[in-house]
Amino acid sequence: MPEWKPEILRRLAPLKLSPPREGEIADELGQHLEDRYQELLASGLTEDAAYRTSFEELKGEDFLVRSLKRVERNFYREPIAPGKDSDNFFASILQDIRYAVRMLRKSPGFTAVAVLTLALGIGANTAIFTIVDAVLLRPLPFKDPSKLVMLNESLKSLGYPDVPASPPDIAVIEQTQKSFTSLGAFQNKDFDFSGGGEPERVTAASVSALIFPMLGVQPLLGRRYTEQEDKPGTHVAVLSYGLWQRRYAGRANIVGQIIDLDRIPYTVIGVMPKNFQFPLPGPKYNNKPAELWVPRAFTPDELQGWGDGYNNGVLARLKPGVTFNQAQAEAALITAEIKRVYPPAMVKLFNGVTPAIGLTPLHQAVAGPVETLLLVLMAAVGLVLLIACANVATLLLSRAASRSKEIAIRTALGASRVRLIRQMLTESFVLALAGGVLGILIAFWGRSGLLSLAPSSLALPHSASLSGWALAFVASVSCLTAVVFGIAPAFQVSSVHMQGSLQESGRSGTPSRARHRLQGFFVAAEFALAMTLLIGAGLLIRSFSKLLETSPGFRPDHLLTMSVPLSFEGYSKAAQVREFYQQAIERLASLPGVKSVAASNDLPLESSITDNEVLQVEGRPSSTPGMTVTWALGDYFSTMGIPLIRGRFFTPEDHIGSQPVAVINEATAKLLWPGGDALGKRLGHPFPNMMRTVVGIVGDVTDGPLGSKPGLHFYLPYLQLPDDYIVYGNLIIPMNLLVRTSTDPASLTSAVVTQIHALDPQLPVANIHTMDQEMASSVAAPKFNTFVLGLFAFLALFLAAIGIYGVLAYAVAQQSHEIGIRMALGAQRRDVMRLVLVQGARLALAGTAIGLLAAFGLTRLMSSLLYGVSASDPLTFAAVAIVLVAVALLACYIPAHRAMRVDPMVALRYE
Repeated sequence: MPEWKPEILRRLAPLKLSPPREGEIADELGQHLEDRYQELLASGLTEDAAYRTSFEELKGEDFLVRSLKRVERNFYREPIAPGKDSDNFFASILQDIRYAVRMLRKSPGFTAVAVLTLALGIGANTAIFTIVDAVLLRPLPFKDPSKLVMLNESLKSLGYPDVPASPPDIAVIEQTQKSFTSLGAFQNKDFDFSGGGEPERVTAASVSALIFPMLGVQPLLGRRYTEQEDKPGTHVAVLSYGLWQRRYAGRANIVGQIIDLDRIPYTVIGVMPKNFQFPLPGPKYNNKPAELWVPRAFTPDELQGWGDGYNNGVLARLKPGVTFNQAQAEAALITAEIKRVYPPAMVKLFNGVTPAIGLTPLHQAVAGPVETLLLVLMAAVGLVLLIACANVATLLLSRAASRSKEIAIRTALGASRVRLIRQMLTESFVLALAGGVLGILIAFWGRSGLLSLAPSSLALPHSASLSGWALAFVASVSCLTAVVFGIAPAFQVSSVHMQGSLQESGRSGTPSRARHRLQGFFVAAEFALAMTLLIGAGLLIRSFSKLLETSPGFRPDHLLTMSVPLSFEGYSKAAQVREFYQQAIERLASLPGVKSVAASNDLPLESSITDNEVLQVEGRPSSTPGMTVTWALGDYFSTMGIPLIRGRFFTPEDHIGSQPVAVINEATAKLLWPGGDALGKRLGHPFPNMMRTVVGIVGDVTDGPLGSKPGLHFYLPYLQLPDDYIVYGNLIIPMNLLVRTSTDPASLTSAVVTQIHALDPQLPVANIHTMDQEMASSVAAPKFNTFVLGLFAFLALFLAAIGIYGVLAYAVAQQSHEIGIRMALGAQRRDVMRLVLVQGARLALAGTAIGLLAAFGLTRLMSSLLYGVSASDPLTFAAVAIVLVAVALLACYIPAHRAMRVDPMVALRYE
């Protein structure tokens, strides 16, 4: 009789069926072919002819494959007996997944809680990682960004470790350097913009022509200005995409149009792409993204202004083959050359100090200010995820008790421990996958919410897309969490004692000591992690509270401020400038609700290095450290609410022709004349070069952000400012108007602007805000830091409380028989409550103790984010520990109260 099976198996091989299924088909077809073979023999065919005809009726070699492929879609459907391993790995994996999904569907409450817990942890991590990726990991959107470096100057001995560059020093750098293919300067500048709508004040940038090619950017419309156009007197401008859309609705014929900047006609020659941004936020100076760009060409006066004009950012591109370290080494040679050519008079004025040149990679300059914050937040959400994993692990351990018989049966049927562990881990991976998917949705919402809350003072992007790296991060974190929270329960469950589980008569048993210890370990770990995160948040809260208690040195309430800069085209004479500001003060002072009005060239909380100057003390060879110099007009000190310590304020009699006078702050008096009286002493101001008599000492004012140390301050009467200083070349010192009111200052905004426009209708009034708003803006960054870390700390506390509640609630449910016996033997309800509370308190205290030790080491990483509080502040550590233990006891109370109400008769009868 012919052997049919080998040929059939050969033809079935392309289908890759499981061996049992393949055997079934081969047996059935073999029987069919044998029957047909016998029929053909009976009809008179020879054996050879009957054999060939039988196979020919299968219609070719691939007939079986074509016919069976439609019905045998899943060729991994190997029936696996419970408890036995399969020879087909993929079939067993798919069966594990189907079984895991089926088991999780049977416990919707458990599944929902576990998935939501994991989603919160994964979502928070993904949201923060997306921002970290956008700021710290992605390269800047320029050509070969790793070759771009920022150059800065340093006057450390004068108190300025990092300052922008001055034009004469930039010229020396250009002539001396050999490490850069190109080098260019840029500077933020505000313009009165008119053309295409109402006049407005716009943020612009004067940029060297070499910078655009250095960045590798091409205009969307038109062209960039050339090196030949990058010279004084060339009036061309390139618009940003946003300004082009906002002012001109994206008109294609914008190239060639004339716009007025500070009332000077400029020709628009190009429009930059939509996403182009320069200067970039992040660096300490010149960090405002511009709405238009004009040439940055130094005038001959600027190039001879040694010791002045420290307000230029410098960007350079390294030559091919030149490393950053090599360029940094060359900076020492450039520093030596600057020292050689520096005018001796300026060296003497600066106490023998000359600027040193420093380099910083552009990416580091942009991301550096927020790097610590982002790393702290990444660590915080990492702790939240670990707490979530511990929470789910305790849930799995609690759930494992109800599955002990199932595991014992599978073990009895031959399941190996490895197979059981794999099944448990598969369930963990399914939970983690579901948590990861939901976590992505939470990350979308959380990322947008966080960035919308971030203040402008933080160099964070307005949006951050979910990149491939972020998706890979989600996948990695999901897999890692599955292992973290699944491995311990899987090993514990797989070690179930088969005989004891099968012999149980259905009575609820007491959980094993191993399981109980493991649950206790996870709960203690949750509290340790929560303790660490809560202490970090507590330190920020204490720091923020200290910051709010800091006095700025003036009265911010009922104070309206605005910037009113004048253009050279409309006010080319110093007398015109003085007259405008004096008339503005008189007009505003006449408004109802206005108590006093003044003007100054700077404002508290906003001063920078460009407002600082070095002064000469009469009778001393050395100069002072850099001071903030303020030119004041009107009743400045009373309007600002700056207290007088000794002497007097300025009066209208302090004008040109009268004795040159000055007012200094208390910090200056103590530094320059310690133990003596500063009144009547004389200080020399180099620009203009004259000695001034100190007639008053006022309180210290915070010049920089709130919380920064008050510096040295030198106040001068504006009416004593020489003409060539008020109008310097074609530049005019911009002034701010300050209005002290008896009502809500914001309500007078319209009336104030109307009065200014009555003097000059074409004059834009910019930066109108109350000083209370300025104070809020000054603390916006630490407020944001505190809020975000506090939010994650609250989430960690909530998860930890849920964890200890779940463990104790489960323990009470499992030990109801034991509790019933105790009460039947005479235990009081308070004894039962104490038993449960002590059990929970032990776990909380153990976790708290470990968390205190961990926090003591880790909080030092966030020292730079703190103000007025040490990283090991004992009050914060103690307060957080008390709060954490109190929350733990509160979470324990509900299970304890439930245990206290157990009826011993009901519990014993049930058992």
